Amino acid sequence: MRRSIFVRLALAMACLAFLGAGCRAAKAPVEGPHGSLAVAPFTQPLMDSELLAGFIPEEAVAVKPVVLGGLDAVLAEELGKGLAAQYQRPAEVRQCMQIQLSANDGKRRTALESWLEVGRCLGVDYLLVPQLMLWGERDGSEIAVRRPAAVILDLYLVDVKAEGLAARYHFDEAQLSLTENILDADKFVKRKGKWITATELAREGLARGVKEFGL
Repeated sequence: MRRSIFVRLALAMACLAFLGAGCRAAKAPVEGPHGSLAVAPFTQPLMDSELLAGFIPEEAVAVKPVVLGGLDAVLAEELGKGLAAQYQRPAEVRQCMQIQLSANDGKRRTALESWLEVGRCLGVDYLLVPQLMLWGERDGSEIAVRRPAAVILDLYLVDVKAEGLAARYHFDEAQLSLTENILDADKFVKRKGKWITATELAREGLARGVKEFGL
């Protein structure tokens, strides 16, 4: 058993040595959206009517506002590393969200229609909508865990003028040990062999999403 673990580790290290960035081919850079951008605050859909796509995981439970606020801060940091230095912040978007709710004329709107109304209120070309689907905090320490961190989140780029979704990024990951998933050996090395928190895992996902959207 011990020999098997060492063999897997050796294979992982060899793979990293050959490919440098990991065993997976890197994606080509994506050109970001042209036009004005606003970034909505993180929300957590608890009903199907709040979904832009996908479904709500059965094991999902409502998180505290501090978790969503923390994700807003992480997303802002990741956007600040790229090209999206100029955009309307979540605080401004929240105002239009309140206006949209107060102006509700009783008609049932889809989640996309509601976000389009927010985008029109802001007068922007694109609205980035982040949604948290599942939040599982690490139960344990960096060295040993009873339950690893798990995060499911989505980023949606709403094209306000075209009245549709321009792009979607989906992140669904629970941290695994090296022996459980040898193909993610690059992540094992990057994390220095430690069990990370849900916030750290979410940061990895948001960094990838921002890059994938060309932001």
